[in-house]
Amino acid sequence: MPADEGLSETVAALHARIDAQIARSRELAEESSRLSAEAEQTTATVTSPDGRVTVTARPHGGIDEVRLSSADGDAAGLGRTITTTIAAAQRAAAESVLASMASTLGEDSPLVAAVRTDVDAAFPGGRSDTIEYR
Repeated sequence: MPADEGLSETVAALHARIDAQIARSRELAEESSRLSAEAEQTTATVTSPDGRVTVTARPHGGIDEVRLSSADGDAAGLGRTITTTIAAAQRAAAESVLASMASTLGEDSPLVAAVRTDVDAAFPGGRSDTIEYR
């Protein structure tokens, strides 16, 4: 019966396609777990242009360390330098995770685009001397 054979082949092809989709979903879930674990361990260290402040930050905004060099400058100037350097370190850590996501999911991934928008909003980088949302 040729009609039954054709139906069997179609069903078998659909099963194979579903199995491939399940396998791909598992791969993506494993990759997502890896990215998440990597993001938790990511840090970035940034030193201010004048060398007075070094900050180590995490992509979620956490600060691991602030190191100050001996400086003869005024306290207000040092405060601005600290604030700017913290923002730069936070941005650098977030950019590191974003680059990892882009290499895994692709630059054109909607998730990468959404995270990039969030990073731009949360960590203005050198565009501001104030710490915005963290």
